[in-house]
Amino acid sequence: MKRKYSAHRPLRSSGILLFVLLFLAVSFPAHAESYETDELESPHIAVYNVQNGVYVLTKAADVRIAPGATVKIMTGILALEYFDGRLDTPVTVTASALRGLEGSSVLGLKEGETIPARDLLYALLVAGANDAANALAIAVSGSISEFVSKMNAKAKELGASDTLYLNATGLDNGTSYTTAADTAKIAAYAYENPMFMQLCSARAYTVSATNRNEEITVYTKNMLLSTQSEYYFRDARGMSSGYTDLSGYCIVSAMDTGAYPYICVTMGSEKNAAGKIGGYIDTKGLLTWASSNFEEKKILDTSKILGELPVRAGRGADYVLIVPEDSVYAFLDVDTDLSSLQLSLTFDEESLGAPVEKGTKVGTVFILLDGNPIGSAALVTKSYVPRSAWLGFFADIGEILTSKIFLCLCAALLLAAALFTFGRYFMIYKKANIKNSHKNKRDIK
Repeated sequence: MKRKYSAHRPLRSSGILLFVLLFLAVSFPAHAESYETDELESPHIAVYNVQNGVYVLTKAADVRIAPGATVKIMTGILALEYFDGRLDTPVTVTASALRGLEGSSVLGLKEGETIPARDLLYALLVAGANDAANALAIAVSGSISEFVSKMNAKAKELGASDTLYLNATGLDNGTSYTTAADTAKIAAYAYENPMFMQLCSARAYTVSATNRNEEITVYTKNMLLSTQSEYYFRDARGMSSGYTDLSGYCIVSAMDTGAYPYICVTMGSEKNAAGKIGGYIDTKGLLTWASSNFEEKKILDTSKILGELPVRAGRGADYVLIVPEDSVYAFLDVDTDLSSLQLSLTFDEESLGAPVEKGTKVGTVFILLDGNPIGSAALVTKSYVPRSAWLGFFADIGEILTSKIFLCLCAALLLAAALFTFGRYFMIYKKANIKNSHKNKRDIK
């Protein structure tokens, strides 16, 4: 049986600012099995829901680490946006694009070679070719340093405020840094570009012959995509993977086979005692887990009565019910056991003067789960309360009598009366003294 509204009567505000914690009578299933981050091999992890923009799991995700191969996501998306609609544009390779790449993954470009931007992008995002990264950077900005400035500006624009790039390749330099959380934001941005996902999800690509090189086929470095790899994951899409001494294994992959698209970032892993790469193992498990364990839930409905506010001079009612202006949804574990869904209510006023219109905003409600905010909505009045002419008259009189102007006027009148009385008595006293003085003089004569 539904509880009657009388149970909410104590929610009348007693001050301008009121915080009230309530427990909602909502039924939720038991908590699903979730990951213990200590069981994951990667030291830095972020699992991100692209559609809702929330992290469903993090592990040291805000701790800085060398960015490694994740840099290529930023390099790739900026170059792709620059060459949008003209991927066949020829790019001429300069000597500066080939410097400092000894011992790293390269396509084998040569100075003076002319190659389509499309082929460079595939070489970058499929095979992790560092010479392709530099060639694209110079083609876009004229120099690597100028391109790096664009990379850092884009990172800040995307909210990746704890990221600093110093090159377009991700090769170790001892100064560049990022976080798993920042990398997830950048990857989510790139994910929204269908062409980017087509490029980085390719298992192989044949680069056409050029004026300096023969045709060559490059293969993905992402072992989640390779059918020949023990880490092959059929549902994985893109995005980047690689290893450097400072960054360890950095793996960024997406999955969109479930209700929501997810991005998993694992950074800093090494081969374990069995010779396995923990980052790949973590990524497969986390993407599978996330895709089946979260959904959007309605956590507050507009029909939910949250309290009341007193109404002055109302006709037929001395209070008005308060409800949320909008329903509130949160992205949560499908099997979360919500033992205490709490509401924190803030009222702007301690009472309202009639007439009160329906839908008048009177405050804000914050929804908390285990003390953490997961949503909010404006508080509004549920109904219209007309003004009583009779009560309104007395209310107006009361407001006048308690207004600052009236009180100041009364104070001024009292002060004037006091001064007048004091002056009058002073004059009487003075006249009496003069009269007595004259009388004394006559008596002496």
